[in-house]
Amino acid sequence: MSLEGIVLKKMEDIKVGDVAYFSKTVTEADIMMFAQLSGDYAPQHVSAEFGKTMMYKSRIAHGMLTAGLICPVLNRLCGDGSVTYSQEIKFKSAVLLNDTVTVRGEVVELIPEENKVKIDVVCRKQGTGPEDRPLILAAFVQKLEITSLDA
Repeated sequence: MSLEGIVLKKMEDIKVGDVAYFSKTVTEADIMMFAQLSGDYAPQHVSAEFGKTMMYKSRIAHGMLTAGLICPVLNRLCGDGSVTYSQEIKFKSAVLLNDTVTVRGEVVELIPEENKVKIDVVCRKQGTGPEDRPLILAAFVQKLEITSLDA
C-alpha cells in the first residue's frame, strides 16, 4: 500500500480562520451514479419528464450527493487522517443538473483537549454571492484520528 499523497495534520497545523474551497459541476453521470450507489431513483432526480413538472422545471440532484461535496474541504482543512465526529446540515435550495457547486469551509474553533476542529460550511451555486440564499449551511466537527504514520 502506498501512502504517497496522504496529508496528515496535527492540531498545531490548523488555525481558526483557515479556509478551504472545492467546486464541482453536477452532471447527468453524477446523478445517475449516485442513484445507483444509494438506490434512490426518485423521479425528481432521474426523470427529465417529471423534473419539468417541478417548481424548478428541472431534475434536482440528491441532497446527499451535494452534501458529499463537502468532504474534500474537510480533508483539506483537517488532513486525510480526520473523521467526521458530528454534522448538522441544513438544505436551503436545490442543485439542478449542470449547476456548479462551490463549497467553502472555515475553521471556527479548535478543541485541542479532544483533538477536534469545528468547521462552518456554506455551499453556493454559480452566479450567487453572500447576499443570496445558499444551497447548504452546515456545521461539522472533525476529529483528528491519525496524525502520524509512525509506528
